[in-house]
Amino acid sequence: MNPTLTHPTPKPQEQIAQALANLEAWLETMRQPGGYGGPVCHWWQHRLRYTGPGHDWRYEGILVGYFQLWQKTGDRYYREKLNRAAFDLLEGQLPDGRYLASRFELNPGTLGTPHEAAATLGLLLALPGLDDPERALAAAGRNLDNLIAQLYLPEEKAYRDRVPNKLATLAQALLAYAEATQQEQYLPYATRALEQALRYQVQEGPLAGAIHQYAPTSDRGDGRFFPYYQSRCIPPLVEGARVLGEPRYGQAARQTLGFIERTRQTDGGWPMVLYAKGKSIERPRWIAANADVLLAYRALGEPLPEAALDRLLQAQLKSGGFPTAYGFGNDKLSPHDLIPVAGWNDKVFRLLAELLPKPAALPAPQVGLTEVEVWVGNTPAWLCENTQALIVQTRGEVLYAWRKGEPWARIVDPRLDVR
Repeated sequence: MNPTLTHPTPKPQEQIAQALANLEAWLETMRQPGGYGGPVCHWWQHRLRYTGPGHDWRYEGILVGYFQLWQKTGDRYYREKLNRAAFDLLEGQLPDGRYLASRFELNPGTLGTPHEAAATLGLLLALPGLDDPERALAAAGRNLDNLIAQLYLPEEKAYRDRVPNKLATLAQALLAYAEATQQEQYLPYATRALEQALRYQVQEGPLAGAIHQYAPTSDRGDGRFFPYYQSRCIPPLVEGARVLGEPRYGQAARQTLGFIERTRQTDGGWPMVLYAKGKSIERPRWIAANADVLLAYRALGEPLPEAALDRLLQAQLKSGGFPTAYGFGNDKLSPHDLIPVAGWNDKVFRLLAELLPKPAALPAPQVGLTEVEVWVGNTPAWLCENTQALIVQTRGEVLYAWRKGEPWARIVDPRLDVR
């Protein structure tokens, strides 16, 4: 890492604990029969109509976060919530190993990548806290076997899904499963996923360390570099170095973090995407998702950038959730910026749980009504969220209405149902 970086002063533990307590209370409002639901706002596409349970990457952070909370506090209350979340996945698994509604912004579809592997990884990382670890291992095995069957091309010894961050997540899940079961036949599949991802890493120049977002052909990347998705590659590479005894993976992870560090902005945020020819798209800039970027620093034992952690903590809404981004509406706050999404907030939940000292106890949550002025095009509106509902309304009409606990929004105005 850059030796000129200054080590930030650790955040007051009281602030971390209170933010975590508030977020945990908000997560509870996202529960409904079958799991954690809610709308999804994303760079690729928004999904506001379907608000039912998503058995996608939200479970990675939720499972690991509750496991960490139980470990840090010793409170069985959090272990019970951990097992409840695991039960969601186990009951939401189809006979062939897929999970119901596992495509996040494309829910309620199945065979989501990297989402199914991420959910399975959450199960495996939380295994010591599960009441029925054997059932969880069996579910993880079915899921990974199906992902291999659907995605792996034996004749090419490569995967058809040439998206490096997705390959990396799959590799980490395979590594965790191989370790948990001592079934070494999964290790070559993990190795090939990591090797395929690193095929698209830039080796020199201003983008050195960056990994192409996608490979349209097996021999070239697409020239797009998302700092967020770079961060998703780092923990799997670190695990690959440890489990497989391949230091080259650790070196590649450090090179990727070097790129992330170079693109970090003074306020603690990152641009959305940089292009090989030098252009970039600044907005929207992630808020909740940046917890994954900070987890990448932790995976390499590096200090967290203080400005980035400050920016994240200061963004927490009164409801306890964290907003998605800033910039979907350019210079004006958009509902898509502020809507808190379970599949982004799980990443904050995991980060804060990891930052909590041991032993610890969470304070009582301090949450209330979120009420913020937003813009829908050139029309002023208000976003309101409490424990019962999420509403976007102008002075004269309701543009969006979701009653928490229901799998579909009641009202979705076409002006919000975009991308």
